[in-house]
Amino acid sequence: MGYFIQFLLDNWFIVIPLIISIFIFFKLEGIRNSFLLDPQQMVFFLNRKNAVLIDIRNEKDFLKGHISQAVHTGPDIDSCKKEIKKSPEQPIIIVCQNGNYSSRMASDLKKEGQQTFILKGGINSWTSEKLPLIN
Repeated sequence: MGYFIQFLLDNWFIVIPLIISIFIFFKLEGIRNSFLLDPQQMVFFLNRKNAVLIDIRNEKDFLKGHISQAVHTGPDIDSCKKEIKKSPEQPIIIVCQNGNYSSRMASDLKKEGQQTFILKGGINSWTSEKLPLIN
C-alpha cells in the first residue's frame, strides 16, 4: 500500500488530470442520459404532459411510417425551432431513426433552455416494442 501512495505522490501530474477527467465524464454522462425516454415513458409524456413530438427523419422515411402525434420537420434545426415556438411551454420530444441525430439536435435545443427529450433508440426502439406506426 505504501508503494501505491508513493506512486500517486510521485506522479501527481498524471493522477490529478485522470481524476478530473473521470469526474467530468460521469457528470456529462449523467446529463446526457437525463433526457432519454424509452417508448413507455414517451407515451406517458405524450398523453399526460401534452408533449410535442417532432420527427426529424427525412420525408421518405417519415411517409413510410411515423408515430401518430409526430410533426415532421426534417433534419433542419431551424424548422424544428419554428415548430417549437408554436408550443413554447410544452416538453419537446425529438425522434429520428436510431436516436443518434436526435440526441445532437436535442443538445443544441437544451442549450437554448428548451425542455427537450429524445426517444432512446429512435423509431427502431418504438417498432421493436411492437408499438404502432401510421402512414
